[in-house]
Amino acid sequence: MAKLNSVPLVLGLVCFSTPGSPQNAADLQSPPVVTSVPVRSHGTGGGCTFSGPFLRVPSKTAGPEGIVVRVSPPSKPRYSDGAPVAVHMISAIPRADGSIGCMSEQGFVDVGFLCTGAQYRAADGTVFKSGGSAFPPDPFRCIQPLADVISFAAGETRSVDGRSIQDYAGGISILKSNVGVIGWSFGGNFAVLAMAQYGSRFPELSWYASWESPFLGTNEDRGSVMESNPFYDAKTGDLPFDRLRYSAEMPIWVFPPLPQPPGAGWPHGGLYLDGDDNGVFNKDRDYAFFAAIGGPLKFYYSLWVTREAAQRKVFGAEWPKHIATVDEAEAREAREDPLRQIPTVVKTFPNLSVFVFESRQNHVIDAADHPHAVAQVNAWIEAGAHWVRFNPDSHYVEAMMGKKPSQVIQNQAGKKLDRSTIQEQLEPENADGGPTDKQGMTAGVCELADRTYRKEWTPMLDHVLVSKK
Repeated sequence: MAKLNSVPLVLGLVCFSTPGSPQNAADLQSPPVVTSVPVRSHGTGGGCTFSGPFLRVPSKTAGPEGIVVRVSPPSKPRYSDGAPVAVHMISAIPRADGSIGCMSEQGFVDVGFLCTGAQYRAADGTVFKSGGSAFPPDPFRCIQPLADVISFAAGETRSVDGRSIQDYAGGISILKSNVGVIGWSFGGNFAVLAMAQYGSRFPELSWYASWESPFLGTNEDRGSVMESNPFYDAKTGDLPFDRLRYSAEMPIWVFPPLPQPPGAGWPHGGLYLDGDDNGVFNKDRDYAFFAAIGGPLKFYYSLWVTREAAQRKVFGAEWPKHIATVDEAEAREAREDPLRQIPTVVKTFPNLSVFVFESRQNHVIDAADHPHAVAQVNAWIEAGAHWVRFNPDSHYVEAMMGKKPSQVIQNQAGKKLDRSTIQEQLEPENADGGPTDKQGMTAGVCELADRTYRKEWTPMLDHVLVSKK
């Protein structure tokens, strides 16, 4: 696995690992914990740094302090009359100090932010903290702040100080007609939810780009040893739910992972696939499903898993109080499933252009059929989105790499994906002569912005529309 090798698994910007060699039954059941939140660089191309001014944007979620935002302008705008704007939603933990790829290097204005209650300490010791509380630790609390930041970036609202984004752009003219949002990893899910729930606040949003976003959720893909689900059938998309079991002893596993090992008060009782068929959960041989935290002592498995648990009566006579029921899981998924929200987004943004990036080795999910990419691309096309492309134009990839990639991937925009043929449409890894993820995403975002600027919506291109000068 070119992107993972032997380092701890990284999801977006969150690094987590499992405890060392198991010594007892508890070690064999304990979930992984967050060990750090470093700039994600392994396998992506190195990352980048924002360098513009800090400011605060009003948000009901953040009280009078507002949300900390950073506007990072380029040294020179991409176009003669100004610069497009890229709002970064980075995984489940947005940042104000950098990203995987900074579009300001290509003449964009980058916008990063801190979610409610989050903070950033600068090199000189200055602490920047968004208002509001970081608890409960539910990453979905970032959706409304993201919408507030997009509204500011699109010129619809002003900062707490009453200034527009143009006032923070360092003399660079901002093109209000070319504003987009980049969803890095889980950030793609949040971007779609923000557009669906709060799109009226920024009706002129032009484009959306997604980097390997887990649109089918995180519950079925990764578990016990933080590797791909060994029971998943990539040919059919099925799981062997005849192995589904409930362990009353195992600490419940949650996503995002915990910042420290679960204490004595942490709820026990979770769902898993019994790999060795012995009825006892062991993370070295079995597969634990992740659950989402949905409130005080309430945990949500995916609707798919929850329905299977109900149909198979794996809990016995009484449903555990800390696990959401089918009705509760259905209500949450109706709110938070990005696939369900895509038709609403298309209706709100009939001219929205969409780009989805995926390389042969997803940064987290190892399934050979890349089900998340297939589901997302097809959902946008089925909903009638203005323009949808899977992976960037090959001319843009070559421009970002400074050379031809080992394999030219040129997918036609507007064409649905099929799990049986998707391997032919994936970008090769950098180690195999393809672009880094930073290069691939930069290529796709530049293509989106250039097409928006030139009003060029052909299925394929035979050249780069705007060359960097």
